[in-house]
Amino acid sequence: MHPLAVIAILVGLIALATVLGLVWRARTGRVRSMANGEVVRLPEVPIRGSATLLQFSTEVCAPCVPTRRVLGQIAASTEGVHHVDLDVTHRPDIAAKFNVLQTPTTLILDRTGAIRARIGGAPRRADVVAALESILAA
Repeated sequence: MHPLAVIAILVGLIALATVLGLVWRARTGRVRSMANGEVVRLPEVPIRGSATLLQFSTEVCAPCVPTRRVLGQIAASTEGVHHVDLDVTHRPDIAAKFNVLQTPTTLILDRTGAIRARIGGAPRRADVVAALESILAA
């Protein structure tokens, strides 16, 4: 194969990988509102107060620890908000039911347990607070 063709292919692959990485980075951690959210009914997830931050984690998830800390702080500083961390390492049935493809995944539930927002990846504090404010205001 011609050396210039090899270089062009490598540069193209690097450019493609960079674009895909930037798209993934822009999408991860963003809050997606869920209209007509499914109601969560799990014995492991008590629905209390005005909102629940339901975090799905696994044993080997590095970003789950700081996410747990951030969501716990938000719940502690916001009246009526509770944080539940559910380890799905040995519960693939729950991961499949809620389409958890990456950890952490966070669901924001309203007072009835309905899913009002979903965050794939490590959430941004300001985004979670803004989503909670809209849920609590309703």
